[in-house]
Amino acid sequence: METKDVIFGRRSIRRYTDQPISDADLEDIIQAGLYAPSNINFQPWYFVVVRSEEKKKEMLEFMATVSKLFHPVLESRFAKNPEAIEETETFFKGLGGAQVYILVFLLKPDYPDLSSVTQSTAAAIENMLLMAKDKGIGSCWLTAAVRVGKDEEIRQHFAPDKGPFLAMVTLGYPAEEKTAPPRRGGRFEVI
Repeated sequence: METKDVIFGRRSIRRYTDQPISDADLEDIIQAGLYAPSNINFQPWYFVVVRSEEKKKEMLEFMATVSKLFHPVLESRFAKNPEAIEETETFFKGLGGAQVYILVFLLKPDYPDLSSVTQSTAAAIENMLLMAKDKGIGSCWLTAAVRVGKDEEIRQHFAPDKGPFLAMVTLGYPAEEKTAPPRRGGRFEVI
């Protein structure tokens, strides 16, 4: 697939089939994250790949609470679109039947420049999303657990010796087709 097609075609997928992701494809997705650029080569990320049914169930328990706590945010954002609220909460509670969850942490808690290591880790996430798309695998990048303050509990449960929990990526073969919403104007200028 052409790079342009991967970038322009990637969408957040919130419903997945039950088709498993091969070990080779999952390895390529993780390696793509590991090859992201990083501030002075810190490579500050740490990924916990949740694949077992037991650990996925544990994460879904966190996400049920996240769904409840995030409800006011959704009501504010989608006051005129209750379908979006319902769709998002349904996704939170079951993570769309994703085959794999990648929990993204900082490797350690004490980097001298938190902004730059967070940006580096975001680049790693984007690399994983793009590699997944290239392989026909859907993905969704979630930060709701951080927004509602469940990040420390998730860190303590899944990676207690690592730094802050930043995000989760769900992976699976898409059970839905998504198109890009219109791009908003006024987002750049050439000087």
